[in-house]
Parts: sequence; C-alpha cells; structure tokens
Amino acid sequence: MSNLFRRCMLSAGSLATLLLSGCSFNGSFPDASEPDAAKLRFISNNGNATLDLFDAEHCSGQTTGLLNNMFAANTRRRADMSMAAPEDAKAYLEVRLKPGHELYAQANALSTGSVCTVRFNFTPQSNGEYEANFSHTGNGCQVLLSRLREIDGKAVRSPIALTDKGVPACAGVNPIFPKAVQTAPQSPERAKMIAQIVDDSIIAKMKRTDDETPAMREASLDKLIGERRHRLGFSLPDSYWAEYRQNLNSFANEMTQTKARSLQLYKDYYSAQLGLVDTATLKTLLPDSETADRSRTMATNNTMLEYYYRTQRELLKEALSNHQNRMAKLDQRFDVCKRFTGCWQN
Repeated sequence: MSNLFRRCMLSAGSLATLLLSGCSFNGSFPDASEPDAAKLRFISNNGNATLDLFDAEHCSGQTTGLLNNMFAANTRRRADMSMAAPEDAKAYLEVRLKPGHELYAQANALSTGSVCTVRFNFTPQSNGEYEANFSHTGNGCQVLLSRLREIDGKAVRSPIALTDKGVPACAGVNPIFPKAVQTAPQSPERAKMIAQIVDDSIIAKMKRTDDETPAMREASLDKLIGERRHRLGFSLPDSYWAEYRQNLNSFANEMTQTKARSLQLYKDYYSAQLGLVDTATLKTLLPDSETADRSRTMATNNTMLEYYYRTQRELLKEALSNHQNRMAKLDQRFDVCKRFTGCWQN
C-alpha cells in the first residue's frame, strides 16, 4: 500500500475531515515533460485503487492518484491520449512517462477486509500509449497491460507480458524491496543434508527432457512460417523470412532453457532457505531417516514447489517478452504494420 494511501485512509471520519487532511488525490508522481513522452491509462473498478511507480531514485514510490473511493472523487489526471478509453471503463486516470526509463509499478486495491496487489516492471517506449486494466479475478486480482495503436482507423490493443524483477537498487530500503538474506557457510554435514533434501524434492515435471530432434524443430518452424505467409497475403523479401526463422529458433531455445533455469533457481533458493534452519529441524526434513517428519517435509516441499512454478512463469513471460520485442522490431523495419493489423508489436 502506498504511503499516500496510508495517510489518506478513512476510518469513521466525515468527508470534511478528509478534505481538511491535505491529502493530494492527484498523486505525487510528476508527469514527464519530454516531447516524446509515453502515456499510460490506468483503469480499475476495484475499490480504493492506486497505481504507484518506483525507480532507483524513488524507492518509496510515487502515487498517480486514487480511484473508486466512496468519500472522494476519482482522480481526473489526463494525458491527452489519442485513443479513447474502453466504453466500460468507469474510472481511470492517465499519466505521462519518461520514454526508455524502466519503472516498477504497483497496482493496489483495498476493500473490506482484503488487500490485493500486483507488481511488475515496465519500460515505456517513445511516444507509446498503454493501458493497464486492474481488475479482480477469482480470489485475486490481475493487471492486463496493453500497447495501444491505431491501424486502419481502428484501436488495436496488444497485450504485453508482465515480469516482476523488482528494483535491485532499492533492496533493503523497505518491505516492498526486502534485502536478500545471506546464509552463513555450512558445515560439510549440513551441506550434505541440504543437498539430499533438495534433490529428493525434485519431481519429474521439473527435470529437463530433450525430446525434440533437429528435424522436428525444422518441421515446426516451416509450419509456423508457412502459416504466417498465408495470413499476411503479400510478399516480403527473403531477408525478412530468414530473420523471422532465426527469431523463432531463438525463442524455441529460450523456452528450452527456461526449464533448466527454473530448476537451478529452485535449487539455489531452497538451499538458501534450508541454510537458515537449525540442524535439528533439518534432520526432520531428511528423507528416509529415523528423524524424518513426513508431514513437515510435504508442507515444505509444497511451498517450494509453488516458488518453482512462480519462477517458471516469470521466466516464460520474460522469454515471450524478448521474442515479442525481436519480432516487433523486425516488422517495424519492413513496415509490416502499415499493411497487416496482426503484425508483431512491442
């Protein structure tokens, strides 16, 4: 929750108390002044919704305003975006962002008895226009970030994969950016137990399998390129298709490496967590031992498995984002978007 939002939280006070508090509902984030500034529209129907923006110089965050508070009007910040908000967008605000400058965004909503938060890294492009739609889904919430473009007179919203990498420069400054815990060197006995616990926790789905042969890879690429040629309906030079194939191959390699990276990060994280545990507790997690506590082992492994899947999702989104970026640059160089609404966009 942002510092501003904490200061402006209402209990049983009246509207007069709110107005006298001096809280600025236009937010503390200043609009960028660059002529090629990017623009972001934050949309939400969630109660008490805020969007805070962080970077290395602002580890405490700067808020952009407040939406859907029963005691205050919605923030009316606007950035003169070229495309109108969706018809069903009841509450939104707009800000101007410095192009090429990475931000860490936190969308937060507070309703009776619950808080929902989504965080992600975001680097706006020069003159880019974006929408971040913050909504509830099931028992949680989500942000759908899209790049806005007008093609053939129609508004096109292209989804952007979100990743949460934090702000390394802010590590340890506040609870949003916790400092990495350093584990002390382990004795040979403890190191052996930790390795055994971690190795025993690895399930089949986490292990890398190399089922794809080079011939299978080439056949798959041929099919994808053939489908793309058919959808385009116009000719492009061989140099375009050579780079298109190269990009597809790079993406396939990244996807293959994701599994290995996820497993290594899992092992490193699990080992670090076990390094903080006393020896007596370690022995209860040791598989096939007289001191083993199966219930505790299962609970611990399940928690670590959730970490593995979260990490894998982030790596997959990162690979997809890199692929989307490469393809978008390729289509931009060959002016594909001027002739095809389904072009790749960053």
